[in-house]
Amino acid sequence: MFLRLNIILISLLISAAAHAKCNVIYDIGDNLSKMEKEYGPPPPYRYPGMNIYPFFAKDICPGEGLDEGIMIEYRFVNNTLVAINFVALNDENNNISKKLTLMKYTKKVYGDFDTTQNPDSFTGFHIFEKSDEFVVYQRFLGEENKIDEQLYLSTKKYDQILAEHINNFELGKIEEELDKSQ
Repeated sequence: MFLRLNIILISLLISAAAHAKCNVIYDIGDNLSKMEKEYGPPPPYRYPGMNIYPFFAKDICPGEGLDEGIMIEYRFVNNTLVAINFVALNDENNNISKKLTLMKYTKKVYGDFDTTQNPDSFTGFHIFEKSDEFVVYQRFLGEENKIDEQLYLSTKKYDQILAEHINNFELGKIEEELDKSQ
């Protein structure tokens, strides 16, 4: 009887943990054409070779507590999904980050991390590396004293592709390649 009760409890805990993570629908490495079929072409973006599809988290993750003021951005490089960002859309009073919604979600899904005794004042980042997943939670004071709070999801391989692409753009290498093809 005791063993059976333990098995049931463990099954419930595993099941609850499996459902705690938002189903972001698309997988890192997916082709842009999957999203284009459902949502049409992506909006223009400032980096050549990159596209971003923004959605409100409440539309992608209903019931996960991410309803208010959190965006999910699907980031593509050369038509490949390389990262998914959850972004707190703060106003001048940082009302979204003050609720600790994204921080609590990150801790619930990816594990606890030290945010000091006062999580409201936490600034910094935490990296979760599990198998091939590369997950970064960050919370910094940005421009105009707005908190820049994000949860970044990728893999080591695709994070490297994104970093190289942005670096090449900043070095002017992408513009040169685009100019050569014209």
